[in-house]
Amino acid sequence: MIEEENTFDIDEPILKTKLSNTDLLLGKPIEPINRLQVISDTDFEDLVREWSCGYLKDTYVKVKRCGGSGDMGRDVIAYVNNEKGKNLVWDNYQCKHYNSPLSPSAIWIELGKLCYYTFEKQYPAPRKYYFVTPKGISTKLSNLIDNPGKLKEGLIKEWVNKCQNNITSGKKIELIGDFLAYVENFDFSIIDDIDPQELIEQHSKTKYYYYRFGGIHRTRPEAIEPPDKIFPDELLYVKKLLEAYSDHHKSVIQDISHLSAHSNYINHFNRQRKCFYSAESLMKFERDTLPPGVDAFEDLKQEVYDGIIDIVESDHSDGFVRVKEVCKSARNLNMPSYPLYTSIKGNDLNGLCHHLANEDKISWVD
Repeated sequence: MIEEENTFDIDEPILKTKLSNTDLLLGKPIEPINRLQVISDTDFEDLVREWSCGYLKDTYVKVKRCGGSGDMGRDVIAYVNNEKGKNLVWDNYQCKHYNSPLSPSAIWIELGKLCYYTFEKQYPAPRKYYFVTPKGISTKLSNLIDNPGKLKEGLIKEWVNKCQNNITSGKKIELIGDFLAYVENFDFSIIDDIDPQELIEQHSKTKYYYYRFGGIHRTRPEAIEPPDKIFPDELLYVKKLLEAYSDHHKSVIQDISHLSAHSNYINHFNRQRKCFYSAESLMKFERDTLPPGVDAFEDLKQEVYDGIIDIVESDHSDGFVRVKEVCKSARNLNMPSYPLYTSIKGNDLNGLCHHLANEDKISWVD
């Protein structure tokens, strides 16, 4: 017999949340905290390296990943300085990609390796030793980390079961003599953890976030204001604007200082420079936001070119009219394929016309 409470009408909507068009095409987006938990352990280590290289770039001079056999209990190493030997200052980020919060039973072997290899002078003790996990740490482990004395007692108590035969292959590491004294005097206050939500929040400030999690959450800063001085890298598009004004006025306007006598030209010129620098600001925002190796700005510029070139090559009464018609058309272009398309402003698309002119790809006067 089918129980009534387990049945539903075939026309009854199962989804209680309205889906957007994007959701229908791509599925509901995965929340960052959940995405963090489903990536592979190798990708997780790479993400931690990206975070330390990006968000903490002012803290470290070098970051590298050592995960794998022979890492001697080190996953991501971040160097505070370039000194060697005893003067080397570094932090260790130990990545533990488990399906549940990290518990004490999973960390004794890691602390055992830390004590053993620093005792053997394989590497100096780190300044800080962090556990980084996608699901955080258990309350019990958190309490131990907050009490370094208890953490040390726990390691000594669990040494035989967790560490003695597991630190290095084929070798029994007994906790006796000088080594025991070393562990008893080891500074366990360097042990800490990184909360996964904090990791995501800080990773979102790096240029790698878009690659890992999708979506752009960074707010674009205000566009650069045009400087009073015309810089050398502006000269070609400025020259072409002067040609357009001259073509319209039917007399040669050779220098921007001559524009002050023509309010319609000088106002238009100032707006175009503002647009040029707005596009420049978008280019810099892209470089700070997208992962290395992605140059979407050049693709965007090409799309603008493809969208305006027929208008550029159409007949116009003069160059000034051509500039205005082309820039008006550029402002109406839709660029959904651009990764930062939600950050595009009309001034950017207008300004890209002048970037193209500055690269001598288009001109306003034949």
